[in-house]
Amino acid sequence: MHHAIDEILTENMESGDLQPTLRFWYRKNPSVPFGRFQSFEDEVEVKYAEENSIEVVRRITGGGAMFAEPGNVITYSIYIPKDEVPESIEESYEELDRFAVEALKELGVEASYEPLNDIEHEDGKLGGAAQLRKGNVVLHHTTMSFDLDTREMLRVLRIGKEKVSDKAVKSAEQRVSRISDHADYPRQEVIEKMIEKFSEGREVEEASLSEEEIEEAEKLAREKFYSEEWNRTL
Repeated sequence: MHHAIDEILTENMESGDLQPTLRFWYRKNPSVPFGRFQSFEDEVEVKYAEENSIEVVRRITGGGAMFAEPGNVITYSIYIPKDEVPESIEESYEELDRFAVEALKELGVEASYEPLNDIEHEDGKLGGAAQLRKGNVVLHHTTMSFDLDTREMLRVLRIGKEKVSDKAVKSAEQRVSRISDHADYPRQEVIEKMIEKFSEGREVEEASLSEEEIEEAEKLAREKFYSEEWNRTL
């Protein structure tokens, strides 16, 4: 559903029916969103995902596979005209994630942007971003680990033969850092700080998806993002 919402709002931005928007995601189920040009079987332990009701879905953006748990990640999407972001891909990643990096710093998390599309702490990667550029629209979304279960990540992603051995877990923990490791704030408070930083210097208003947008996204999710054809076929 979230990926369908991304596509619908990107189209609405392109048609002039949406103002530049920041949207935070709230998941009901654990999931693996993987990149538009990746192979399902190469990225995911399919049997484990099926047995544990982990939703696996192909994004409309590029980038790599990620493991996402309800309440343990922070994900946001930005829908914005292309002429309002730097033409350079690298510069656009840095600019569009700047508010999140600054918010984390104000909460005591020494975060920084690392090219091309990562947010990092000296102890490891906090998160990563991906983009879609379509017409005059940029869809930019970022997922960060708030309190991710590293062992579960290793079970569902095809990271290496060692899988859940102690050595593999230690290696993964060195590569992945979590916001909760560096700041003692509830997830919602971190999100509110990000919204505060994003809003600085802008005229903003809170809004919800319209009934029409929800209906369109539900239809698109059924017809596309739940389908084997979309998720299994490159």
